[in-house]
Amino acid sequence: MNDSEFRLIADSNKVPGVAVEKDGVHFGCCVSGDEPPALLLYRRGTQEVAARLPFPDPPYAGGLYTMKLKLRPAQYEYNFCAGDEVWTDPCARLVAGRETFGQTPGESPHSLRGRIPVKAYDWEDDRLPQIPYDEAVMYHLHVRGYTMQKNSGVRRKGTFAGLREKIPYLKELGVNQVKLQPVYEFAEMIPKMTGSGGRTPDLSRLAPQVAQAMRQVSRYRMDYWGYGDAEAFYFAPKASYASSQHPDTEFKDMVKAFHRNKMEVLLEFSFPDEADFVKIERCLTYWAEEYHVDGFAVMARDSVSEELARLPLFRTRKLICSRCPEALRGVRGRLLAESNDSFMNDCRRVLKGDEQFLRAFSYQVRANPSGCAKINYMTNHDGFTLMDLVSYDRKYNMENGEYNHDGPDWNFSWNCGEEGPSRRKDIRELRLRQRKNAFAMLLFSQGTPMILAGDEFGNSQNGNNNPYCHDSELTWTDWSARRGNRELSDFVRDAVAYRRLHKILHLREELQCIDYRSLGYPDLSFHGERAWYGDFEQMGRGLGCLYCGGYADEEGFLYIAYNFNWTEQMFALPQLPKGMKWNYAMDTSRKVSFIPPEEQERLDEVRSFRVAPRTVVILEGRE
Repeated sequence: MNDSEFRLIADSNKVPGVAVEKDGVHFGCCVSGDEPPALLLYRRGTQEVAARLPFPDPPYAGGLYTMKLKLRPAQYEYNFCAGDEVWTDPCARLVAGRETFGQTPGESPHSLRGRIPVKAYDWEDDRLPQIPYDEAVMYHLHVRGYTMQKNSGVRRKGTFAGLREKIPYLKELGVNQVKLQPVYEFAEMIPKMTGSGGRTPDLSRLAPQVAQAMRQVSRYRMDYWGYGDAEAFYFAPKASYASSQHPDTEFKDMVKAFHRNKMEVLLEFSFPDEADFVKIERCLTYWAEEYHVDGFAVMARDSVSEELARLPLFRTRKLICSRCPEALRGVRGRLLAESNDSFMNDCRRVLKGDEQFLRAFSYQVRANPSGCAKINYMTNHDGFTLMDLVSYDRKYNMENGEYNHDGPDWNFSWNCGEEGPSRRKDIRELRLRQRKNAFAMLLFSQGTPMILAGDEFGNSQNGNNNPYCHDSELTWTDWSARRGNRELSDFVRDAVAYRRLHKILHLREELQCIDYRSLGYPDLSFHGERAWYGDFEQMGRGLGCLYCGGYADEEGFLYIAYNFNWTEQMFALPQLPKGMKWNYAMDTSRKVSFIPPEEQERLDEVRSFRVAPRTVVILEGRE
């Protein structure tokens, strides 16, 4: 490098990382030792050090060293060093050296390098959709796995651009939020720990060069999800999730396309317990400002949630925590929510027919506290898919290399009579009905429903409930299953539309189960074999839920009958106002579950009706 290629100029910026400013490029580096650091510059795309530039003394508080250079940023990559130690900037905006997913890391300390973002981006007229939680239907996915399968129907598989190609499908399904598993630059190949459970293969009979290659591979373990990397580059979009050399631009194109279709993009971030709060705040603010991200699901130590929730950022961006801070519940102007594991556990047990859980289910149906929304789900990325939930009684995690010791032992699943895939027609039909029932429970409860990608068409992981270490057909969304599951995907689409049509199923305020508007009916009431008396006894497995539309400024009533029993059940019908009749609107035991209004059967002068085993039925009370 010639001296004419760069020039050191005054720098007043006091933050770590890199920033392209009008008069030069700022570099900030924090060190804890006594030896002052230096900046290493590389020609772009190479590991050869072109220049080693010591940072000017003295440092700022906290061991922060800064410098500003006049150079051509598109031509260089960079690292920091102190003595013989070389490291990549933990605040790098882009990272070079991880463009291929699953590639084992290089031995050289120069194999990873920070890149300097230089390409200006035109956001045009981009606006945040700002969808209220009560209007949202969330869809949870892994960017790479969602489109990697050969039948995914996209050109740029496993990338931000590939996900963008799926927007028409997601829009047709009816979802308006996507929550993405980590998309920041994490190390997907991590060193194996002693006693990890993986067996070391016998390489003695292999050719020397093959054995050496195998030893190199066997030293590492796949982290497909990206939650466990404490040294992740949290400011950089993942290069291997991009189909181009510009992951930042490709990610922005994706976000802008979602926004144009009135859909939000939320990101998951997993921070280690020792993570500095200032860095966490800077990271989330950066993604919000630079990438127009709509919100974050943050996994961190308990105190972080409350600190984050108080930031001005979360007056315009959503924050999803594992537990909403008690001190901030009900605080106006905050877009807070919590992930509701209890919904999953309670509803799974009711779905399979366990005793004593109807009362818990009746709470989950209406729970929607003010000041902190609830994100409800039947399945999540960790655990069974919905197809596996109705196909397996036990987990099958031997492929993970941990002797089936990993993953939860209690899944509250039921295989419907046969373990694993079945050729029996009656079992396949029951599994389909159970999945419809699960979606009915999810989509007709208050709170924000979250659908796990592929559940709507029978995606399976072969009973593996912890496939964090697989990048294969096992974890890639199986789009080939969609052909044989049209009935289910049509049901999910129709159920999402039905939820959106009836505001009483997704109110902003929590249902009170009292008549606080003097309409003659409570907003929600529970019924069983007797009207107005929900059967919450130990053996009860059926619940009727009557919704009065007047509390959502709608005409009429909805009666949702949940029969989780293996036998037919009778449900009593409350008397409707004069001039109204009950009409069949939905039945999960039917092939076409949602019945068009002109074809609906009217129930004249009846006080009760029968619901088939393991079936959910909706009646509409209208004139």
